[in-house]
Amino acid sequence: MGISHEYHSTSHRARHGGVSGKLRLAGVVLAILVLAYAITAILENGASAKDAPSEPVASGIAQDILAPLPMQGEAADSDSSGDSTAPDGSGDAQAVTLETFGPARQDAAAAVVKAYDASVIRQPSCGQVDLNYFADAAFLGDSLTVGFSDYQINLGGALVCGYTGVGPDAIVNRTAVKSSVRGEEIALDVLAAAQPKKLYILLGTNTLTTLGASDRFLAYYGQMLDMLREALGPDCVIYVESVPPVRPKAAAEKPGLASDVLRGVNEQLAQLAASKGCVYLDLWEALADGEGNLKEMLAAPDGIHLSAGNGYGTWLTYLRNHAKYSANNSWTMGSVYSAQ
Repeated sequence: MGISHEYHSTSHRARHGGVSGKLRLAGVVLAILVLAYAITAILENGASAKDAPSEPVASGIAQDILAPLPMQGEAADSDSSGDSTAPDGSGDAQAVTLETFGPARQDAAAAVVKAYDASVIRQPSCGQVDLNYFADAAFLGDSLTVGFSDYQINLGGALVCGYTGVGPDAIVNRTAVKSSVRGEEIALDVLAAAQPKKLYILLGTNTLTTLGASDRFLAYYGQMLDMLREALGPDCVIYVESVPPVRPKAAAEKPGLASDVLRGVNEQLAQLAASKGCVYLDLWEALADGEGNLKEMLAAPDGIHLSAGNGYGTWLTYLRNHAKYSANNSWTMGSVYSAQ
């Protein structure tokens, strides 16, 4: 009886296991069918979403994710049998020869420069020149440029034409201006006699103290550049420096020197420099803080001029690092273009 009972019990378990195995198999088949149905639905929905005029819906289909490259191909004439047919059955489709099939040649005129602004126009950082680079240079400007002489900044023998309180109108009108070194003079005459190979210009702080002065400033600036080019010839590299930022307190007293106002003027100055074949130097890269104000550590007490040490040192270093490239430049040892 014990043996017989064990036999029947084993047989019962075997029969029970067979039923459960079939159920599991059926479950797997059902899951596969559901998955296949879901994939089909996704593909169909993706195709319909692509054709619909409403907002695109992500379908997971490669065509919906990757934009195809523009292609070109030399179309071959369809044969006389008319085997080559268009999708609509019109028989007008032409075969493309594989040898010429590939990305289409792009028209240069199709390229559009989205923003030709100061960030594009400005002279990029280059290898650093040593002070000998300025031996045949001249500096034209207002009291900020006068500081090179007053603080005895080493400019490698450059000619300093700094005149307190001047703007580009004084240069254009040939107004007599006073040099702290040479006395009264006409700036254009001094520069024409010297014939520098490089000219650095920094003007605007005195002219732009009030709102609405930028148009007159830029008009005179353009005339000045024309006159300087005529006097110095085509081989002189003219550097147009951006109007530098000031401290917030100074801007509050002279609203024309506010950060946002000067940014707008400098954008136009960059465009003007480019149109006249000059090199634009964006001093704000070195002098301005994150809010567009003159860095406190570089400022003189009045918030407009530069400190003798940090201020002029930073300015001169920036000029040395942003000279227009020439193989004849005297590069400092270890600089990018230096042979040492």
